[in-house]
Amino acid sequence: MSEQREPTQEEPIEGKVEEQLETELGADQPQITPANATKGGRETSDRILYVGNLDKSVTENMLKQYFQVGGPIANVKILVDKNNQEANYAFVEYHKPHDANVAFQTLDGKQIENNVVKINWAFQSQQVSSEDTFNLFVGDLSIDVDDETLANTFREYPTFIQAHVMWDMQSGRSRGYGFVSFGDQEQAQKAMEATQGFILNGRAIRINWASKRENNQPQNARGPRRGGFRNQNNNHFRHTLPPMGMAPQGAPIPTMGLPPQAAPHAAQHQGPLVPPQVNPQAVDAMIRSAPPRVTTVYIGNIPHFSTEPDLIPLLQNFGFIVDFKHYPDRGCCFIKYGTHEQAAVCILALANFPFQGRNLRTGWGKEKPAFIPQGKPGQVPHPMGQIPVREDQPDQPTQQAQQAPEDHQEENQ
Repeated sequence: MSEQREPTQEEPIEGKVEEQLETELGADQPQITPANATKGGRETSDRILYVGNLDKSVTENMLKQYFQVGGPIANVKILVDKNNQEANYAFVEYHKPHDANVAFQTLDGKQIENNVVKINWAFQSQQVSSEDTFNLFVGDLSIDVDDETLANTFREYPTFIQAHVMWDMQSGRSRGYGFVSFGDQEQAQKAMEATQGFILNGRAIRINWASKRENNQPQNARGPRRGGFRNQNNNHFRHTLPPMGMAPQGAPIPTMGLPPQAAPHAAQHQGPLVPPQVNPQAVDAMIRSAPPRVTTVYIGNIPHFSTEPDLIPLLQNFGFIVDFKHYPDRGCCFIKYGTHEQAAVCILALANFPFQGRNLRTGWGKEKPAFIPQGKPGQVPHPMGQIPVREDQPDQPTQQAQQAPEDHQEENQ
């Protein structure tokens, strides 16, 4: 029997292509033809089925019983899309293509519990998983950009590996962002700098690091890039901070990651903190875990002696900071980023990140934050796993964790 594994396909999202068309095009403008996954370089799996419009009462065991009509099942995974409150969706993986095809033909359009399900072949995930791979996140893609168009933008770089747009499983259309992989970090950095704001099919793209691969290097060998995350804020942060709070890229960040007794010597002995590795699949899952309008990050379990100059240089690594509110007495802060995607990367990268003797807790800065559970530093949930959401009152904090202030949890509204 084949080894069971988690499906690695992309998550669906309620498509809003029409809204983008209406926003970008005037009445006299020619209409843009949206790209299609299967016509733009993306292949479909012959063993993994996407199951949409799934009744929320259906469990994985129940779904497995239904889909065993095709044959033995390797894996079943039900996921929640925060953009669709009416139904869940799932991936069902078979050992054999024939079994998957039988289930497709038998169950597509049939009623499971209270809903009529829509079944499709899942798109193949093209994400490479190599320790020598450096991934860029590319956002603000025009709806007519497909895998091939995105790849052609970066092919001139010798270590370019691949590029892929993230597609909506239901419509087969672009979600408006994608990932580009390189075999060399320096070339990935050059590509990011050269194409930042590049007009691709009539729309300026924005680029940031999606992952880093420097965790195994010694601290003094980690170059001047703060672990591969680009500091996009420069001197545009709206608050007035002491010089140490606006340290240039590569400059030591005093006191960060050190206990208070070591602070006086921090500038001499402590280099910049390096955010841990995150991967594109995890970023994509985090992006899907909250509505696109949410751009605020909650960070808790911050030592009470920490100051804004301690926090800002670390937080700037993920993008432009629109607003920042720090509550030292409550051990937490809220950071509003320029984009939803930048906030998602921050949540993943700083989950359980060691900071001045404590492991940070992160989540979406909204009324019901989706917190990442306490765990090992740098540990992130499986990209296809469900991210827990606090439905009512926040859970009782752990011994070291600090609860978000109730009167400040709606920072993103």
